[in-house]
Amino acid sequence: MADCQPQACRNTALTSDNRQALADHLLRLEDTLAAGDRLAPYVRHRLEEQHRATAAFLTRHTPEIAE
Repeated sequence: MADCQPQACRNTALTSDNRQALADHLLRLEDTLAAGDRLAPYVRHRLEEQHRATAAFLTRHTPEIAE
């Protein structure tokens, strides 16, 4: 679906592989933003928004560790 937003959907299937893919994507965003002086302001802004949203999603969905 063109308007699908997995990070905003309550029905998102979050497997360990999906979570790892999002964590990997977050690292790529950080690498790209680290070289941000070469990014156009709008592109940098959108990548920062995506970084915040992805980090917040991963934080909200951190698996609980049983002790």
